Amino acid sequence: TTPDGRLNANGTAGGTIARTLVLANNGTAPLTEVKLSETAPSGWKVTYEPPTVAAIAPGEAVNVTANIAPAGSAVAGDYLVTFRATAKESTNTDVQIRVTIETSILWAIVGILLIVAVLAGLGWVFQRYGRR
Repeated sequence: TTPDGRLNANGTAGGTIARTLVLANNGTAPLTEVKLSETAPSGWKVTYEPPTVAAIAPGEAVNVTANIAPAGSAVAGDYLVTFRATAKESTNTDVQIRVTIETSILWAIVGILLIVAVLAGLGWVFQRYGRR
């Protein structure tokens, strides 16, 4: 799970999204060599800090940071990334986090500048070649 219980994250294509995951041992025996893996959309990269957890005692929890790097060509929208924790003593446990890719503000600025340039050009044309 996550510290705040939210199973979503926001970011931009080509950027990095840091999301804290909580690995909890709800059993009665310690978990050792807990490894993390993921299923992410094509072209995405996920790294973990730390990449493995040596041990989690019963009733304990450990925080791990997942750094999600969406592909630079990712289209704005929602994507699912499945995170999986595997230990020698237990079966796989996974959680899905919905990652929302947002459009960069750069494109809004480019669009506004383009509209202003077109309007300025039309103003110049009408002033220069106005009614005769």
